[in-house]
Amino acid sequence: MKIILGFIKYHINHLVRQLFWVLKLSQSNIGKDVSIQFPVIREGNGTFSLGDKSKLEKRTNIGVGNKAILDVGKDALFEEASTILVNKNHSLKIGDQFKLGAHARLYVNSDWSFGSAVKIETHCAIFARESGYVGKLIIGDHSHIGDFTIIDLVNDVVIGSDVAIGPNCTLYTHDHEYKDKNVAAWKGGIVSKPIQIENGAWIGSNVTILPGVVIGERAVIAAGSVVTKSVEAETIVGGIPAKLIKRIV
Repeated sequence: MKIILGFIKYHINHLVRQLFWVLKLSQSNIGKDVSIQFPVIREGNGTFSLGDKSKLEKRTNIGVGNKAILDVGKDALFEEASTILVNKNHSLKIGDQFKLGAHARLYVNSDWSFGSAVKIETHCAIFARESGYVGKLIIGDHSHIGDFTIIDLVNDVVIGSDVAIGPNCTLYTHDHEYKDKNVAAWKGGIVSKPIQIENGAWIGSNVTILPGVVIGERAVIAAGSVVTKSVEAETIVGGIPAKLIKRIV
């Protein structure tokens, strides 16, 4: 009997939670001709706006904290189990034709903005990798981030327009002090610097970009590279560490 009662209680609680999410969605600013595949998770007391002809696939998770704003343009696609959580008092403003791939996660702890036609593919993880840090993410129009890419936002990351970042890339904005022999190398004090990727750059798959790097306009980073220093515009670099291969004529 105890098992049966537990089963009934679980399903009642689950139903109540889903009804709560539906209520929160109904209180959001949802545009016309929006497709919603339930269940969709909608938490928080902040403002969520979604433009016309957008789609929320099942188990999409939208959390917007107190006095926070998530404003998404029209023709957006949130694939299955994708997540955006905007912390209280912060905002994420996104242009039209946005795509967030299945199981991708964005945790917003400052004020971010994305242009139009930004695509973030499956299983990307975009947030500060250390607690208490609140880097900002800015992405220009028509930029694309490939599957399984990690963007660390201990410090700011600015990605220009028409940028392509391949799958399985890692952008790290922080490192650790490791000179104190009494402390594990990875537990030392945090040192952070921003990353900037300028318009039209192309980052190949499995590339790692380290703190403080600026990738110039239309630069190309070969697959598998580790970029430790800034890269000039109109150049091709590759290797570990990445070095100049040639200039684009």
